[in-house]
Amino acid sequence: MEQIVLKPASTKADIQNIAALGEEIWREHYSGLLGEAQVAYMLDKFQSAPAVSAQLESGGYTYWLILDGETPCGYCGFVKEPDRLFLSKLYLRRDCRGKGIARQVLNALEKEAAGLHSIYLTVNKENNGSIAVYRHLGFRQIDAVKTDIGGGFFMDDYIMELPLAQ
Repeated sequence: MEQIVLKPASTKADIQNIAALGEEIWREHYSGLLGEAQVAYMLDKFQSAPAVSAQLESGGYTYWLILDGETPCGYCGFVKEPDRLFLSKLYLRRDCRGKGIARQVLNALEKEAAGLHSIYLTVNKENNGSIAVYRHLGFRQIDAVKTDIGGGFFMDDYIMELPLAQ
């Protein structure tokens, strides 16, 4: 397993890379699951360069560009809350999956979450491959939620949590 680099997104180029990765990964992974219309809506609303910029400027989000050498292979976005860390986004290109990268990202997130009770995330109820990966990484399902995201679309998710040692 090759060591990855987690580069904090701080430049317009980083944000453009994240948006381009989002476009590639989402169209490949989610079109069959959510449909083209919802994917296009969610890319624009949550994964576009303006959306990522706004999340960074709000002061709540941190984004990491995940690099394998010099090659961008994915990204993650998270928010530290008072008691836990919300892993909002962890997306890898298809050719980068299954190589232990998610474990390396999670190890870094655990360090980032030092002193907090847990890391949690939402995952689509039909996204069986990702659910299996999160379970393998130690997450457990704690709830389910259906969220209206506008545009006539909903996210139908499980909430999964990884308790952290105090």
